[in-house]
Amino acid sequence: MKNSIALTVSLWICIHLANLSFAQNWKFYSTSNRKIEKPWTSTQQTASLILDIDKDGVNDFVVACRQSAPALIWYQRTQKGWQRQVIEKEMLNIEAGGACYDIDNDGDQDIVFGGDWQSNEVWWWENPYPNYENSWKRYAIKKSGKNQHHDQIFGDFKGTGKAQLVFWNQGEKTLFIADIPENPKSQAAWNLKLLFTGEAGSQNEGLAKADIDNDGITDLLAGSYWFKYQGNDSFKAVPIAQQGGRVAVGKFKAGRYPQVVIASGDTNGDVMLYECAENPMESANWKGRKLIDRQLIHAHSLDLADVNGDGNLDIFVAEMAKWSEKESKPDHPKAEALILYGDGVGNFKATNFQKGMGFHEAKVADLDGDGDMDILNKPYNWKTPRLDIWLQNDTGKPKPTISQYVEQHLGLQLYSLRNQITKDNLPEMLQLVKSWGINHIEGHNLYGLSPEDFAKEVKKAGLQCKGFLFGYEKFRDDVKSIIRDAKLMGVTEVGCAWIPHKGTDFTREDAEKAIQVFNTAGEMLKKEGIKFFYHIHGYEFVPSPEGTLFDLMVQKTNPDFCNFEMDIYWTFHGGQNPALLLRKYPNRFLCFHLKDMKIGEPIGLLTGSAPVESDVTIGTGQLPMEEIMREISQVNGRMLYIEDESSRSMQQIPQSVKFLKSLK
Repeated sequence: MKNSIALTVSLWICIHLANLSFAQNWKFYSTSNRKIEKPWTSTQQTASLILDIDKDGVNDFVVACRQSAPALIWYQRTQKGWQRQVIEKEMLNIEAGGACYDIDNDGDQDIVFGGDWQSNEVWWWENPYPNYENSWKRYAIKKSGKNQHHDQIFGDFKGTGKAQLVFWNQGEKTLFIADIPENPKSQAAWNLKLLFTGEAGSQNEGLAKADIDNDGITDLLAGSYWFKYQGNDSFKAVPIAQQGGRVAVGKFKAGRYPQVVIASGDTNGDVMLYECAENPMESANWKGRKLIDRQLIHAHSLDLADVNGDGNLDIFVAEMAKWSEKESKPDHPKAEALILYGDGVGNFKATNFQKGMGFHEAKVADLDGDGDMDILNKPYNWKTPRLDIWLQNDTGKPKPTISQYVEQHLGLQLYSLRNQITKDNLPEMLQLVKSWGINHIEGHNLYGLSPEDFAKEVKKAGLQCKGFLFGYEKFRDDVKSIIRDAKLMGVTEVGCAWIPHKGTDFTREDAEKAIQVFNTAGEMLKKEGIKFFYHIHGYEFVPSPEGTLFDLMVQKTNPDFCNFEMDIYWTFHGGQNPALLLRKYPNRFLCFHLKDMKIGEPIGLLTGSAPVESDVTIGTGQLPMEEIMREISQVNGRMLYIEDESSRSMQQIPQSVKFLKSLK
């Protein structure tokens, strides 16, 4: 339920670096040890891209080159390893970068790459899924103007609900933006609009996206700027740094705004972290600091991921060993690849991942579908042709697909139908829920029935009610009545959805009082075979010495007696990444509320309050649903309850079910 409270908090924490090693096991696969087939004969490998091409729920990857054919190869992940397949059999002079999106709206991911200093073209290739005996077809996006297109990205930067393509054109010193045409396969070239022209730091390259100012609209980062959409296809460039290069954005600690990381790219420079405690539209509010005590040399690989699976965002950054074409020996034989492990409160521990190897456009992702992060490297011209992959802990047990998990665990929080259900129509409404492909419900109201009669109606409809919400005061003052009602209903999980607090302030004292109530009630409930959970509402993410007050609650509640229900909407609304939070506390979440937030709804607030009409069909809003659902599917047996508080819930819930069951 949505209450009207407001809170803005900012936090400054310094960065501390230490050379420590983590006990992680990396299994090395490479063309150099013949565990991966060489992609081509070209010695100038320019680009890489990781995506699930064949829609099996496991990532594949694409690599690009220039100088000789074939220009594009993709490696399909199979049970035996990686199978090499050709995308572009001709020779094209492809530049670094690349992006993926379902351009033709047929349900699979298509790919985009741009020409280098020898070409004035940008292209997209249609994914021929499911028949890869058919060739990938190439279409033009740009085929005029000046040359070189280092980096592309898709995002809904205008808040229209549809993605746009943005790319650099270094020959023009320009950023272009283009809406995807209605019929992209029949269009000779896309309608390009100038987004920015001029210098963007030391280099006009690097693209990333995030909601920088938390207004609910995805923002663009390019070079040393972030870009605020002003309407009418106009963007305001806000400088945040002196140097450009490779750019990435994420949240490394609690606070309202995300942080930006910039590495040197095709030159030498510091690895910098920029953060903003106040209005991010003001350049003076962005403060930068070095993350490493030396400048990196051609640090052309930069990626953010939770590498060690502790729920905190880490930084991967790596140098090139060779970039000149005339010399055969390395330009930088002592090149390093580093992982900076974040601790969730703004500190990092810098570790050496590899030394003496060349990295270029290296990326971090799960490459074998076992749930942990792996590393893909494609050197530019160091000992090429060559590909390197490090699988963390080798390949573990494959995880179930998202759709399999959803089919078994999907339910509905009946609060979604609070305005439709009455005592008299409860049987018909429960049957309607069943007809939507839902088998479980979470209750919050008996609709004037006794617990026994409510349970009978649920059973008649072919549904199961495993969970039920009760008020805070009941858990504080009358746990025995909760036990009685739960047993009469056959409910095995009971939860509290709100902690009383004054106005805008959820304080440490509020959290500590709740911890005591939850531990006491949870112990009593466990003795009766009933599990207790607290439902996150977003205001708990107030920064604290532990990280946030939610971290305090996790640390001080007894895991034997107290679990949590993650509402992914409120977690996101409170400025957190639901997938990372689940990684941080994989054994503390008993169940989940699934909902999505409309584009343009502000986030990063600690209020637990938003308009009910901000709930939209799952998969159409701001939340990165596939990332979140993939992480949820890694855990065992947790219930998933759709909750839609909007006036459109009757129309949106069936569409949300359809979307969730479509995820691989």
